[in-house]
Amino acid sequence: MPLRVALVTHELTGGVGTMTRFVHRVLSESGRFDSRVILLATSAGDSASARLRRPATWSRGPVLVEGEERGLSYVRVGAWLSELEFQRYRPRRALTGILERFDIIQFVCGTAPWVEVSRELDKPKCLWVATTNAGDRASRAAEGPLARRAWSSVMRAAAEVYETRALRAADSVLALSPYTMRSIQPKLRGRTASLAFCGVDTELFRPRREYDLPEQARPRYILCVARLSDARKNVAMLLRAYASLALGPEPMPDLYLVGEPLSAAGAKLVETLGIADRVRSLGPKHDEELARLYRGAEFFVLSSDEEGLGIVILEAMASGLAVVSTASGGPDVAVTDGETGFLTPVGNQEALAGAMRSLAVDSELRNRFGREGRKVAEARFSLRSAGEVFLDQYDRLVVSQQT
Repeated sequence: MPLRVALVTHELTGGVGTMTRFVHRVLSESGRFDSRVILLATSAGDSASARLRRPATWSRGPVLVEGEERGLSYVRVGAWLSELEFQRYRPRRALTGILERFDIIQFVCGTAPWVEVSRELDKPKCLWVATTNAGDRASRAAEGPLARRAWSSVMRAAAEVYETRALRAADSVLALSPYTMRSIQPKLRGRTASLAFCGVDTELFRPRREYDLPEQARPRYILCVARLSDARKNVAMLLRAYASLALGPEPMPDLYLVGEPLSAAGAKLVETLGIADRVRSLGPKHDEELARLYRGAEFFVLSSDEEGLGIVILEAMASGLAVVSTASGGPDVAVTDGETGFLTPVGNQEALAGAMRSLAVDSELRNRFGREGRKVAEARFSLRSAGEVFLDQYDRLVVSQQT
């Protein structure tokens, strides 16, 4: 009989959503495990939660809501007093009742504190984490009015307490990249995390082929895929770097942005820089539609201040694209500077623009980087090679539980 695995996450979009879908696929295709996605409340206004500002929800308590996101079924579980961030990390009866039905609890998280929701359960717990609480929030720490920053500071301190507890409570800790491993290691009390990359579908994300749209019929564009409103992505720097090229004397491809729409400040910056006719914000794209955008691009660019890995970089490399990325932690494991793309210093607009210009004007360099990147994606980041880590980890957890 297949073992049951609870995939507990806080997000089904962005990088964490991609990670969750990857693990779900690995388990489904193995034939050895049944998995169910459990989605946790993440916002103050979560409708499944008992909210501090809605007394009518107090007697009801947190509830379960069935849902589906792009074909992936889940059950969402509310929290008590969801306006207080630390309450979302605490156990609640509705969630405990679900999790106790599973043999293994697999947390797929941006940061670690979520493991604490399972504190009352004596089940094997595996945590796959992308970054630390401090790394995740660094770029947002100075945003907003003073009162909001002060409140965020208090919530951040509470989250870090839960993060430390969670990392020590997990039976197995998987780090998304060497950067993640280095970041969380001080809190592991001498234990060592295992490295677990996110796999990429190298059949879906593939290089252009001869029968694809001919080059003369294709629009020329540079591609960025990211959560564009997230301060960590530093899209403002990308826009300024691109403007310095697009308004220069040399022909430059347009810039296509894929992901959640730009913030109001980002949209205003596009207008102010005078590049509104050169920048296209396409909104979120998925599956084959996203894969086609990768295949049609000249090259890929990411300007983040911090990345646990940069899964979009892996998708770009699998698609045969040269990559320009800031050396923001995670990308360093995939991109080899001068071989599969360029790594530029975090926050250095001139260096980012220079790397983009080098690829824009040199098709031979783009093609060489793209070919090498595809080889790396196939060898290190395919679904099969990346998925084996999880299956092996579960086998060890089950054996240790039985002895």
